[in-house]
Amino acid sequence: MLGTATAVRGYLLVEEPGPWGPGALPASRLGEAVTTALKAVAARRGLKPLLVRRPHAAGRDPDGPRRLFLADCRRGAGALLTRLADPADLAVAAADEEGWSAARGPLLLVCTHGRKDWCCAVRGRPVVTALAALDAEAVWECSHLGGDRFAATVLALPGGAVHGHVEPDDAAALLAAVRAGRVLPAKLRGRCGDAVVVQAAEGHARLLLGEDRLEAFAPRRAERLPDAPGGRARWRVSFEAGGAPLEVDLREGRAPAQRLTCSAAGEQEARTWELEELRR
Repeated sequence: MLGTATAVRGYLLVEEPGPWGPGALPASRLGEAVTTALKAVAARRGLKPLLVRRPHAAGRDPDGPRRLFLADCRRGAGALLTRLADPADLAVAAADEEGWSAARGPLLLVCTHGRKDWCCAVRGRPVVTALAALDAEAVWECSHLGGDRFAATVLALPGGAVHGHVEPDDAAALLAAVRAGRVLPAKLRGRCGDAVVVQAAEGHARLLLGEDRLEAFAPRRAERLPDAPGGRARWRVSFEAGGAPLEVDLREGRAPAQRLTCSAAGEQEARTWELEELRR
């Protein structure tokens, strides 16, 4: 799973109680005009748009005001803002620079977008239920996060850590880790604000060093090295960790061909990141 979080600087979250259609920002009762306008606002802000909804139907109001969130996941930022808006005014409110307030975080977003890929609904909803039983206010269902084969996938905001293959039994440990500014290294896909090669290098370092603090590694540089035999690309990622330099050398590989989503019609090879060396 290492190095598979979508590399984006942050998210625009738009509450839509559902149902959701297919697509990255799916069709919904918001209508095509509002959806297109929201996509444009997200693009101008440099954010990935997602639809979100409360974990249980009883908490969803199909006709009331919608909650909006702006999440900045860049390292050193960690900002999470929120506001309410009427359904017809969502794009205007999302573009407005005024009227936002700090949101109480962290938030845990679980992909349950079954119309995009049924893996996410089948594996995601039990995790939503388990997390919501512990802290319903912190948990939202969300539309497509990417990496359907790693469902259940959970995004923590504003830190941007993405975990995969999360099971209901992981709920308590994951919630406790996120609240404490930590991650679950064995479940970590990456941090969405980083390039994928940085995500992979940090993930390998965490597994080898047993480090779970979210901010334990500060990326400094990623550089391409001479290719490995067979033309496989090699990279060196430099970090500062605990006040000292740390270097991680990786080479790109290919996993055996497999169905990359539950809905895939055929098999494909996925990129992997293989550890060559870690140097303190």
